[in-house]
Amino acid sequence: MSTSIPKLPTELPVDSPRFIGREVNRIEDPGLVTGSVEFIDNLTLPGMLHCAILRSPHPHARILRVDTRAAEQLTGVAAVLTGEDAKRWSNPAFTAPAGWGAYCLAVDKVRFVGEPVAAVAASSRYVAEDALELIEVEYELLPPVVDPFAAMTPDSALIFEEQGSNVMMDRLFQWGEVDRVFAEADHVFTEKFRWNRVGANPTETFGCISHWDTVQNSLTCRGAYQTANFIALGRAATLNLPSNKVRIISHPHGGSFGGKGGPRGTDISSLLSRKAGGRPVKYIEDRMEYLLAGNSQAWDRFYEAAIAVKADGTVTGFKLKLVDDLGGTGEGYGSISAAKPLTSFTGCYRIEAAQYDLKLVATNKTPAAPYRGMGPPPHNLVLESMMDLAARHLGLDPAEIRRRNYIRPEQFPYTIPSGNEYDSGQYEKVLDEVLALADYPALREEQRLAREQGRLVGIGVVSTVEPGVFDWNAYAIVGMPGIGIPEGVSVVFDIMGNITVRVGFTLEGQGQYTLAAQLIADYFAVDMAQVQVEYAHTGTAPPHYGPGGSRLGVSLSGAILGACGKLKEKFCQVAAVLLQAPVEDIDLANGDLVVRSAPERRMPAPQVAATMLSRSDLLPSGMEPSPEATYVWTAADRTEPDDQGRCKSYLTAANATHVVMVEIDRETGTTKILKYFIADDCGTRLNPTTVDGQIQGGVAQGVGAALLEEYVYDDNGQPLVSTFVDYLMPTIHEVPFPKKVAVETPSPFTPLGAKGCGEGAIHTTPAAVICAINDALAPLGIQSRETPASPHRLWKLIHQRG
Repeated sequence: MSTSIPKLPTELPVDSPRFIGREVNRIEDPGLVTGSVEFIDNLTLPGMLHCAILRSPHPHARILRVDTRAAEQLTGVAAVLTGEDAKRWSNPAFTAPAGWGAYCLAVDKVRFVGEPVAAVAASSRYVAEDALELIEVEYELLPPVVDPFAAMTPDSALIFEEQGSNVMMDRLFQWGEVDRVFAEADHVFTEKFRWNRVGANPTETFGCISHWDTVQNSLTCRGAYQTANFIALGRAATLNLPSNKVRIISHPHGGSFGGKGGPRGTDISSLLSRKAGGRPVKYIEDRMEYLLAGNSQAWDRFYEAAIAVKADGTVTGFKLKLVDDLGGTGEGYGSISAAKPLTSFTGCYRIEAAQYDLKLVATNKTPAAPYRGMGPPPHNLVLESMMDLAARHLGLDPAEIRRRNYIRPEQFPYTIPSGNEYDSGQYEKVLDEVLALADYPALREEQRLAREQGRLVGIGVVSTVEPGVFDWNAYAIVGMPGIGIPEGVSVVFDIMGNITVRVGFTLEGQGQYTLAAQLIADYFAVDMAQVQVEYAHTGTAPPHYGPGGSRLGVSLSGAILGACGKLKEKFCQVAAVLLQAPVEDIDLANGDLVVRSAPERRMPAPQVAATMLSRSDLLPSGMEPSPEATYVWTAADRTEPDDQGRCKSYLTAANATHVVMVEIDRETGTTKILKYFIADDCGTRLNPTTVDGQIQGGVAQGVGAALLEEYVYDDNGQPLVSTFVDYLMPTIHEVPFPKKVAVETPSPFTPLGAKGCGEGAIHTTPAAVICAINDALAPLGIQSRETPASPHRLWKLIHQRG
């Protein structure tokens, strides 16, 4: 007997939603502001030990000897773990591309400064740190490989000798008749760019408590995990455990932005727990560890770009060469960030042909990892800078060259050369809205007057696409196969008419619990206070992924609407008996089960649920007395990549245009953001307050990447960043609060027409700020092609020019 799955509803069964699309108070906030939310470092378990990790001081060296005898004798030490233990009990980390992984503790050699070499579990962190000083490690130093171009030469030292090369991947992608459009172009413009390493720096670093049950041979890990189910599968594979013997319990945590993977910390604490006879082991990463070797560094990139342009400003071709430095191993999945640009390779523009020459290279630096945006932010900087370069040579305003090249509304759904499909958009309207908001002619007049005074004032106009609702097929080119990212929820009524929603992700700041409460309350026409949202861990949650890839607002909505649709089907069957009407004559409207032909005959949905739980004798024959339903949503119509990586991957394409005015101080090179304006279109705004928060957060991180943040290494592979004195984070004094206007072009492919918006402004802000800087520098005949555009870099540019 087949079970029919209800068609996913795209509209709510109410005349006028009270909560969706409106600003509401976040249900997550009371616990956060009162301090009652339990972060991982607030938790203590009986018999718990504390972990400290000994890290390599060398970027590249063989390990000749590790002597832990003195550490093992220190009072309070319960277990000492070495690479030999890791090799005996675990596997190297899975990587993309495959074959570039290492054990959680270095075996035979170290490949970057900060790589874990040994670890201690002791009665306190203080004792564990003392024990590290008693461990003796003898190294044979090897030549460090720091420059990716040097790493690709035949005589370079090898990071992984068995690979025979430091090139992890070398592929050329070509979409369309690239040679023809460049040969027929009236102009071809070329330029080089350098994006230096930045990364996620959330308020809370990674932390976990691992408990290996030696009787059941099972593992429970509590921690600051962004994607609990993904982490659980990885731990099962790495630690040689059945997948149903690994349970991940994610705690509320202070943001992630991609930087809360924590596989090494989890594996080390897990193996220490095993070695300590099953006692729980807590590991809390300190800030220096995070900056040195955490899951935090991203986008160490060298670009060469070329753009083919007709005399009227029409862009016909785009070529890009990328050398991406992924660091010492592939464990951080930094390669994903080089694959994701395929999803929006040509941005907002009708560019008919494109080429991507991609090289992923290993060096003796910390492994590159995901960061908010997952790769397109630097890609967009290059594309948008090339649009400005073409406009400058053709004498066009930067807004005008973009207008001439936008994908038109009637062309959607639109397939870009690299294969992804954009769902909808009104790019010219978004541009017009932000130009009106900024009073663009007045802004240009203000710039003209400033230049007459000798001031370096510039304006950036940048348009980007934010791919939303990712799918694994987007990353197939780097070895991450699969189609379909599940997101499941369970919706349960109790006998008093209150509703519990169980989700597979925990709090980390984006407000999705509030969205769940809004949507359920509107669907059944109850108050939000009647809806309780609970986190279900990996052992009890339906299939899920959680936040990542600007997906959760859309996928959670789809899962909730699907579960509510199942409940509606159940309620209609029960109401048909109670109201004595054919089931096909029953509908759910404004919270009531209603007889369509006699609308005065109705019952509230909570009353139907209570009847199911208290009067099973009244239910249809064979029906379970269970007013609950689970639904697992995944994006429809995703396709397998072809040999050039073309596929339908990300489901939505949000769009934004930023206009920013900056001024550069000639004497110091300091950039000040004078004015900032944003128009964005993320489809239906399910919660406008949340969207505004996501935009503001993306602006802050984008400003940091454009002006301040950089992980610096010397020529010997030694990191020069160990505190926030060295790694400059933006403060409220550097981050503008933009004036904003919203455009709503609902997606035809998603529940309620929403589009992903979680990565938002970081896709656009770095490009907008750098383009404004280059507009300011244009009268001097110089341009900034390296991030961050720090005061020192700009001062050198200005004064070298004289």
